[in-house]
Amino acid sequence: MGKMTTSSVELPQTIPVMALSGVTLFPNALLPLYIFEPRYRRMLESVLAGDRIFAVGMVRPDTGEESIFPVAGAGLVRACVGQPDGTSQLILQGIGRVRFQSFPQTEPYLIGRAEPVLTVNDDEEAADKLGAELQDICMGLVSRGVELPEPFTRAVGEMDDPAVLGDLVAQHLVREPLSAQEILGETNLPARLRRLVAVLRQEWQQFPT
Repeated sequence: MGKMTTSSVELPQTIPVMALSGVTLFPNALLPLYIFEPRYRRMLESVLAGDRIFAVGMVRPDTGEESIFPVAGAGLVRACVGQPDGTSQLILQGIGRVRFQSFPQTEPYLIGRAEPVLTVNDDEEAADKLGAELQDICMGLVSRGVELPEPFTRAVGEMDDPAVLGDLVAQHLVREPLSAQEILGETNLPARLRRLVAVLRQEWQQFPT
């Protein structure tokens, strides 16, 4: 049994969900969101009055209705600015992966019964090697003139936890939503990082190996 990593924030057992197409939220990442739909304005009101936590669930493109993938990113509202027209701009910070078991509420917005998804690292040497490879890929992109946010590249260079590094890189650099969802849902860390490296090599085309 490998090391487990969990978030430092205690996750509630039921979490409101914002169902979005093509959006994932990885732990530690910051996601700017614009809240304008009436049902999500109601959700936000309730979230801000409570523990400031809600999840971003990706809508499954294959079902034709608003059902979401079972693994989602739970986030904490770090900043929220309300506009005069009732809409809000907010920054959601990922605090952990959750798996939804059921949805006790579906209207006006989803509330899911959730359990935390733990990451298992059963091969630390492999995970560290893959982490170093991710750092190389990011530096390779920068050297090829790809503009990446400076705080991101700095964090990548300084990070020694391959799990946190992988989540940050996945949030910033994976462009295909279903690939991001697959990486989010993979609980085995070396397998997750291998998948991430493969996706980045494919999406950003032919890195020098």
